[in-house]
Amino acid sequence: MKTFKSLSVILLTVFLAIFSNSCRSDSNDDNPSGSTYPKQVSITYKVTSATTSSASIIKYKNETGGDTDVANPSLPYSKTINRTVNKGDVLTLAYGTNTNQTVKLEILVNNASVLSQEFTTTSGAIVYQFP
Repeated sequence: MKTFKSLSVILLTVFLAIFSNSCRSDSNDDNPSGSTYPKQVSITYKVTSATTSSASIIKYKNETGGDTDVANPSLPYSKTINRTVNKGDVLTLAYGTNTNQTVKLEILVNNASVLSQEFTTTSGAIVYQFP
């Protein structure tokens, strides 16, 4: 019985150590600029392709949080904006082409890539939410 109690105490200690470590918040993991909200950030949208030199449309969230449409842009395409964001604000980047193409979308915040995805279709979109 004493061995069972000792084993229980050890397991409980290990569980608490793992649980407390997993709940610990590291602001640099989820918060590229390391500051609290609201905060000013630099946002870069990148659209590249290995199979086409243009798209039919690119759509992204602009400086005011509204949508901007760019018709018939050349690829690669890159746009950098500065914006004040709050926790939970969303960035979106999307593209459309007339035929299936391989297109990569990427969002950078303060020069750090926060989201990237490659598509092999006529359209695609990515969404990033500030943690």
